[in-house]
Amino acid sequence: MTTFGEILRMFREMTHDPDRHQRPLSQARLGELIGHIMEDRGFSGAAVSHWERGENKISAEDRKVLVGLVNALYQYGGIKTLEDANRLLEAGNYRSLNQGEAHEVFGEMSAATHAEQPIPDQKTLRSFTSVLLEKLFSLSDVELRNLLDEAERGPLPSWPRVLAALMRRTSELISFSPKTVLWIGVWGIAWWLIAPSLRWPFATRGLALQAIGMYMAGTLVIPLLIGVLIDTTHNEYWEAQSLARSSLLRLYTYQGAGIGFNLGYFFILPFVLLRHYLNLKSSSWLEFMVVTLGLILGDMSARVVPHNLWLAYRRVHFTDGAIFFVVAFLGPLWGIFFLEYYSVLLTPFWGSAIILVALLLFIMMTIQQSKKMDSKQAQS
Repeated sequence: MTTFGEILRMFREMTHDPDRHQRPLSQARLGELIGHIMEDRGFSGAAVSHWERGENKISAEDRKVLVGLVNALYQYGGIKTLEDANRLLEAGNYRSLNQGEAHEVFGEMSAATHAEQPIPDQKTLRSFTSVLLEKLFSLSDVELRNLLDEAERGPLPSWPRVLAALMRRTSELISFSPKTVLWIGVWGIAWWLIAPSLRWPFATRGLALQAIGMYMAGTLVIPLLIGVLIDTTHNEYWEAQSLARSSLLRLYTYQGAGIGFNLGYFFILPFVLLRHYLNLKSSSWLEFMVVTLGLILGDMSARVVPHNLWLAYRRVHFTDGAIFFVVAFLGPLWGIFFLEYYSVLLTPFWGSAIILVALLLFIMMTIQQSKKMDSKQAQS
């Protein structure tokens, strides 16, 4: 099977650079052109070399980079048609160009192709199932279609073959690399520190103090551990922005981890309260969901927050997102509040009201910061 890197090299070697007497674009020149198209710093020749050798991979989230790459190859004659562009993207398990992206690269010449084979508009949301499969099993839309086509070739029903294929995919993804072991360790630490705070009602004041104390420590320690496991130093994108070794980038990575982890906790907290109001026993499943969702959102937010700041301000400064550093104190403040108003919180009416107000305040603060960043991004 031809890889993304092999096809990329083939198309690059088919280009004609007028500055080099019509010889193919060099890797460094291609990286520079991508930067010109994106109005950004671009990429080094080493970065393009890593792509071609399969030693590094462009993130599926970086559509600007992928479209810029296709655009540069098209402008210099390597890629000639929309089919060529989609062949390159699908080889890397990226989604094909949508209508807006195709028009950006090919202009009006892509209209006839799209009339015969329409591509979804850029604003069209992907199906929940597609996104879920991509996140859980690292399945792109192309791989999903191939999996479903393969499943249809046997006797009905086809769902057992689809399920078996997903199980095989899971076994392929599970590898006990050092990083995987570290993530399992972080999950264990998070469960040990956070789960006791969910086992209401507490038998004694002493047990309440111990459980909430562990929770407060966890809200400070776990985001730091999540941030440590996210490597920005060797990240190609941040290297291109000359921020790979920035201490502020690391700080915003930790901030994002704290936002996501606390959001996961408070998202499940109403269900824990509901369990208490209905006089149901403590549920290990709820504890599992709190810890797991907190880690997933923490990892996601740790990657998204610094990137959003960069997109909005084209810099990473302390003052640009300083308001969200208050999240570092959210856990301890909640712990103090919980100990002080424990009996009030456990009553259905006031408990529900307090949780609702807390969620609304958090959402309003998030929306306000998002609007501010969107405004800055529009100005730039």
